Amino acid sequence: MDKLLCLDSISLTYHTKKGETLALDNLSIDVQKNQFISIVGPSGCGKTTILSIISGLIKPSKGNVTIEEEQVTKPSSKVGYMFQRDNLFEWLTIEKNVLLGLEIMHKKNKETKEYAKALIKKYGLEEFSHSFPSELSGGMRQRTALIRTLATKPEILLLDEPCSALDYQTRLLVQDDIKSIINEEQKTAILVTHDISEAISMSDKIIILSHRPGTVKKIVELDFDKKLTPFERRSEPQFSKYFDMIWRELL
Repeated sequence: MDKLLCLDSISLTYHTKKGETLALDNLSIDVQKNQFISIVGPSGCGKTTILSIISGLIKPSKGNVTIEEEQVTKPSSKVGYMFQRDNLFEWLTIEKNVLLGLEIMHKKNKETKEYAKALIKKYGLEEFSHSFPSELSGGMRQRTALIRTLATKPEILLLDEPCSALDYQTRLLVQDDIKSIINEEQKTAILVTHDISEAISMSDKIIILSHRPGTVKKIVELDFDKKLTPFERRSEPQFSKYFDMIWRELL
């Protein structure tokens, strides 16, 4: 596998009127092309901060971040960010919501519009193109948000707990949906989650962070049949073993 992303000895210190807070300390992570990585850890350990650093929204106090050996110093079109909430605009149709990212990045043209429409069709939303978000289920809204992110053709997808706002049954369906689409589009993904089961069901590798200041405590390589969906993984005998191992590391 080719290395796509490298976080090399990253540290981040927040400065406030009350003093300094070390959020991340000497953290190093390598991500290979087409890998699906999950980051788990105790609350406040800096999981979402790592995504902000990768995306170029926050500059680390120490260390370097590179994508394809190019240093990240500002937000990059190589990175797409999918948030907890779908952040769809209720007054825009599904098609216009999908095209919004292209508009913001000044990439909207005939070619990119056709690509976005092709994604809408490919992933079963064509008949809802002119519907509004309020007319869609929670799962379909998240699929729309993912397609909007993919329409800008990022190399890396950052997923910040994209299923956490959904009920349990919908969450299981959306996890299968997200993983299937990411595999089909051959994207690299980094998921931040509090849900150990979600991380195990979706990932190739799980990075466990320590309590603040966050650093890499343990890396777990997962061994599942590549053909299994996230839901099918949950029935595999090694699933509970991975869960117990990761749970103990988080205590």
